[in-house]
Amino acid sequence: MVNNKALSPIKQQIIDGDIDWTFTKEWLNSNDQDALCSAKLFKQQGNRIKKCNFIYPTIDIQQCNYPRLYPLGSIPCIECANARDDNMHVGLCREHSNQIKNILTRAAHDLQELIMKNTKDKNFTVKDIIKTTPLFDISFVDALPQSHPGYLLIHHLVPSDLTKIFNIYINDKKLRFSLFSKFFSTLMSSIDTLIWIRRASLIKQWENTLSITKNKKRFYRK
Repeated sequence: MVNNKALSPIKQQIIDGDIDWTFTKEWLNSNDQDALCSAKLFKQQGNRIKKCNFIYPTIDIQQCNYPRLYPLGSIPCIECANARDDNMHVGLCREHSNQIKNILTRAAHDLQELIMKNTKDKNFTVKDIIKTTPLFDISFVDALPQSHPGYLLIHHLVPSDLTKIFNIYINDKKLRFSLFSKFFSTLMSSIDTLIWIRRASLIKQWENTLSITKNKKRFYRK
């Protein structure tokens, strides 16, 4: 995995053990749909896997797949125009900074309430532990640092910082996974809405100015 070129943006986090692969697998395979098998579930899980493997179809990948439709050369981020539009840049874009801070602030509050509600030992140190956890540090200026655990969240990877809190306060394994799934699903819904879906909307608007359509992509090689 360390030698996987696509994962080079998080190589150091992989080496340092900053990713909880057990909980990440649980998240990637989770199903919040009504049916066990459906096209919507397949697409949902597929998008998660693409995002965590840094192969989601950002502009650089689309350009590679449809070279005649996209401009030549490196295409800058649609939001900040300061870096190449690729998977690595998602989350590091300065235009994402305020959204990320708001998401992490809300998540810290929700996590504290969830833990306090579901632990027999009303240990009020949970507030201090969450506050001092690197994942919830929003003191960064401008863009999110690539080394910040929040960068892993953006790409649907579960930071070890987060699961340590669940492991400390929720002893029952079944309850731990259940609470984590509930919390993480809400958190990732916010990330997808405020970052990924917002980006997709802006990219679509930009593609429209170039007359790039779904049909042109669909019949590209024909």
